[in-house]
Amino acid sequence: MSIMPRVAIIILNWNGWTDTVQCIRSVHQLSNADYDIVLVDNRSTDRSIENIRRFCEGTDEAEPADDTPIHLFELSEGEADRCRPDLSTYHQLDPRRRLILIKNNENYGYARGNNIGIRFALDILTSEYILILNNDVILNDREVLNKLVESASRDNRIGAVSPVLKSTTGEIQRTCTGNTPGFLDFIFVYTFIGQRLFKENRILKRHFNYDYAFDRPKEFGVLGGSCILFRSRAIADVGLFDENTFLYWEEYIIGSKLAERGWKLLLNPGAGVIHKGESCIKNLNLKSWARYWSIKSELYYIRNYASLNTIKRGIIVVALLLETMLALSDTVLRDKKSKFDRKYELKIISVLLGSFV
Repeated sequence: MSIMPRVAIIILNWNGWTDTVQCIRSVHQLSNADYDIVLVDNRSTDRSIENIRRFCEGTDEAEPADDTPIHLFELSEGEADRCRPDLSTYHQLDPRRRLILIKNNENYGYARGNNIGIRFALDILTSEYILILNNDVILNDREVLNKLVESASRDNRIGAVSPVLKSTTGEIQRTCTGNTPGFLDFIFVYTFIGQRLFKENRILKRHFNYDYAFDRPKEFGVLGGSCILFRSRAIADVGLFDENTFLYWEEYIIGSKLAERGWKLLLNPGAGVIHKGESCIKNLNLKSWARYWSIKSELYYIRNYASLNTIKRGIIVVALLLETMLALSDTVLRDKKSKFDRKYELKIISVLLGSFV
């Protein structure tokens, strides 16, 4: 029987401990016996750490652990980054009975928050593979990790493998595959023009590969960022996630970086997970906050990774400005009933106007 390579599972938490605990419980059902869970908390303010401790102790009535407590190894950001902690006791425990928690000093967002966990996995755990797992994902297939690892092991140029993302009702989320965006994609996929005026347009369907039947493994330019297995050599080779973004567009940036270095990105349709989809954003009513960071990240991607001339960039910004003006007018007309936040919509306008400078 072959020995499965070691996998570090990085889970990033920010004010979403309920989802995080459900995610951890699903990881503990995996048949793979050689994994490490590195939970990175981005300075939560909802008592996440206290509730995760209670879960590990088995004292949380809402999300009780099994009869045997989970040993929680807590590290500050500084300890994880600069020290070599003594994990001799940790390594003697069953993967289901141990958990590493890194407590960040600030909310660093997706890229930097995950990078802190990735560096720990590379430097301390020396993992061969790293699974980036959003806390709102549930691994409902005990073999899913084995399936992803087996896919990656078939070709040493595969840098990342992703499963199919499905909603809680079982529908495939098309965003688990994507292509490197061109000018028309920015307009007809990522603004209201494509999302509201011309829904299910031809460009959107091509961007998210509507002709793909999920009937065979296939390489793509972009994989859904909610659940990706990286070969450690590959993610180290491209310098991890680009920390110039706080939230969103990370999968497009890492896809571009991997492709530039000759790494392949593969989707395995035989592996699937449940993705609730932006639970934290919805639960905390952060729609405009999320739009603000998404647009900032999109502009950064356009400047640094997209081959677009000045005119095309300007057209994209104008389309985003129009969209933001519509959102801002909604806050004026509907006031407290609006799903948008006036303060953040004004900040978006400032960012977009600043991009012309």
